[in-house]
Amino acid sequence: MKHNHDGPVVAIDIDGTLGDYHGHFLRFAEAWYGRPMPDANAINPGLPLHKFMQTSKSTYRQCKLAYRLGGLERSMPCYPGADKLTKTIRDAGAELWLCTTRPYLKLDSQSVNTRHWLRLHKIQYDALIYGERKYRDLARIVGVSRVAAVLDDLPEMIIQADSLGMWTMLRDQPYNKHLNWHYRAMDLDQARRTILQEVRTWRKP
Repeated sequence: MKHNHDGPVVAIDIDGTLGDYHGHFLRFAEAWYGRPMPDANAINPGLPLHKFMQTSKSTYRQCKLAYRLGGLERSMPCYPGADKLTKTIRDAGAELWLCTTRPYLKLDSQSVNTRHWLRLHKIQYDALIYGERKYRDLARIVGVSRVAAVLDDLPEMIIQADSLGMWTMLRDQPYNKHLNWHYRAMDLDQARRTILQEVRTWRKP
């Protein structure tokens, strides 16, 4: 698909939205720490992951770095319907931008691992954005007016996109139950139907 520079854009997160990052990471953390970790499905809403794991933030970061350097993201489980979601969006004529908080400049292997996972699970996309400012960067690159929909699981990221004036949908997860959000997708099939409608709405004069 060629960028038309004036059509609709849909932005979708990867970890926790298209793939089961939290469950996968916690299983790795059990081996890394050498002790049991909490059930990912029982995450206390609003509690930072390191506190949920009952560990210091510095040690948690060491564990997360080990996870990334080991290329574990290549084997992260993909949620059902991820491939259909992305294909449907692009078939509808929208550009699909994957926006992830994964670091890019700090870890040279990150882009390779990310693209491998996307290819493995037949995830279609037109562009990738990395970093904590991903939606601010998206707004700078394509303009807020072109963004028809954003799908993310992290409260701080969905709030970032919403503050820029983007239409947003929260991917339902145990750790974001505390956030009373206007649109919430229980699964990727529901997200697909709703986002497709937003793309159609965007196209209306």
